Amino acid sequence: MKLLMACWRAAAAKCVAPALTLTVLDFVNDGFTFTWKSVTETVVFKPLMWGILSLGPAAFGVWSLRRRADAAGIALSADALEARQTHVLRPVPFSDGRQERVREELLASERAFLVAGKGHEIHFRWRPGRGKQSVWGSMSFDEPSGDVVLDVRDGEGLLGVAGLGKGSSFAAVCQIAGATGLQSGTARG
Repeated sequence: MKLLMACWRAAAAKCVAPALTLTVLDFVNDGFTFTWKSVTETVVFKPLMWGILSLGPAAFGVWSLRRRADAAGIALSADALEARQTHVLRPVPFSDGRQERVREELLASERAFLVAGKGHEIHFRWRPGRGKQSVWGSMSFDEPSGDVVLDVRDGEGLLGVAGLGKGSSFAAVCQIAGATGLQSGTARG
């Protein structure tokens, strides 16, 4: 429910500009006459209508996030719309060369670019959508525990999940986990 409310707030925020534009146009079309009917429509019914209509994109956003999370084995929470996502992925034993395989799988993906690494850390850019926009990402390999910490931060001009303007980092985490064959252990704030 918290995720739906967060998606609804993001969808409603996207509706503010069109709603205000239509409100101004209605007043212009009415010749700037302020009657009780026009003011009531504008102040009460139209915001209520826009709020209800924005529930559709919000529900679609939740469905899209849930589908991605389930496919990648990543836990879905209300923090999925945050600009920064940090997840501890499945323990990786270093003895079998898994770190190098993860690096190679990341390099082989058409969504990854500017991949650079030194020691137990890899920095890269990732395209969560079809456009040129990308998120910043890094993977660090914890030798004692064998965990992989994936840290992804929003980039520039991303449309987000379902056009909400948010959720690109979480979508990228799911895609990276799927591309590298890693699964979630926990999520960090």
